[in-house]
Amino acid sequence: MSETWHFERLSSAQALLGESPVWSARDGCVWWVDITGRKLLRSDADSGRTRVWRTPEEVGFVVRAHEGRIVVGMESGLFLFDALSGAFTLIYRLEGDRIRFNDAATDGAGRLWAATCDIDNKAPLGRLLRIDADLSVHPVATGLLTPNGLAVDSGRGQLYLSDSHPSVQTLWSAPLDLAGGALGERRRIAHFGELKGRPDGGAIDAQGTYWIAGVGGAALHAFSPEGRHLAEIATPMAAPTKFVFGGADLGTVFLTSKAGGEDDPGGYLFRATPGLQGRRETPFAYAPA
Repeated sequence: MSETWHFERLSSAQALLGESPVWSARDGCVWWVDITGRKLLRSDADSGRTRVWRTPEEVGFVVRAHEGRIVVGMESGLFLFDALSGAFTLIYRLEGDRIRFNDAATDGAGRLWAATCDIDNKAPLGRLLRIDADLSVHPVATGLLTPNGLAVDSGRGQLYLSDSHPSVQTLWSAPLDLAGGALGERRRIAHFGELKGRPDGGAIDAQGTYWIAGVGGAALHAFSPEGRHLAEIATPMAAPTKFVFGGADLGTVFLTSKAGGEDDPGGYLFRATPGLQGRRETPFAYAPA
């Protein structure tokens, strides 16, 4: 099924490489990042008014944490962000050189599933890490190039992961033991050489349908929990990167993207109301002692 949702530009600011939108019901806004532009952004969901903070390094993702805290993944590690002062405080140092955090998702137990990648996007240095509330880190996958697509269906005990590198372009799922955090063997769902775009950021709706942005293909793709391709949705920008469900009823889609050419509206935060509903995401359970 191919169709078009009605997207409208929301944010007052444009990113070079917009990513990692996160809905915050607490203040009715969307947090997101500009990876190459080194920015953390917060857009009001109604007015689109956007506040921008410079980050000290390339930034891969932002997540909500316990009691409204904001945690950001960058090159050297995880940082706790203070919006009042604009300060980023390192809480976990990432091991290795020339790598950075790239994508992340939380599960129903409040664990953070975070992926790392080679900054130059050339070497298979990427890993998938499970980070618990006490900041203990457990590597669960290695040898990745550009890990993306992270989303957790806690109800079905399933984690989604993609590698969007041009030489890989693959989407997988793996069984997840929510009680203990153990991840099972990956199963390939799709190779995106057969679909529009490369597999970038993912999200799960209330019905358990998995959605993923086809970056470079001006499309979003939907898959059933069993892995069947259900839909292809056209986007106004060539390089959509990830969307999140938000709004009062979690029925609004907020989409990030990469900035494009003169006639490409990419880089701004867009929104649509496609008649779907999302799930409330569990914050990262980390809380400072």
